[in-house]
Amino acid sequence: MNLRKLLPHDWNKSITDHFPLSSLQKEMDKLFDDFSKRFYSPLSSSTSFFPSVDVSETDKEIKIAAELPGIDEKDIELTLDNGLLTIKGKKEIVREEKEESYHIIERSKGNFFRSFQLPYNSITDKDLEAKFKKGVLNIIIKKPKEQINNSKKIAIKAE
Repeated sequence: MNLRKLLPHDWNKSITDHFPLSSLQKEMDKLFDDFSKRFYSPLSSSTSFFPSVDVSETDKEIKIAAELPGIDEKDIELTLDNGLLTIKGKKEIVREEKEESYHIIERSKGNFFRSFQLPYNSITDKDLEAKFKKGVLNIIIKKPKEQINNSKKIAIKAE
């Protein structure tokens, strides 16, 4: 008895040899993926997008790093309103249209924003420090003194 015949398909052949429509399915999936990326992607041309961020915390501060590649610091606005910190701005792409014919345009342009509700309403603009370097906006938020962790470790004695 040939046990290979019990397997769902012959391991020596491609799955497309047994299911002729699978290659068509792959092509259709690729077509719809490409279509949706082009029209619904946050990075498609002329749209709004959310920059990627990292948020971390220490005992004394909260740190936010936002990736904003290809954007000048003059095009970024940072606001604080009742504990809501908002990063917003606009990304422009300047193209010289001489006699060039573009075949693919993947660089994006448009408005961006990202908001963070800070856990402390007593934070003011004096508690914030923002620096922009190499396409990354780094924000340091000093925690209010009353919120800084002053916990002490209590020893537990065994009986």
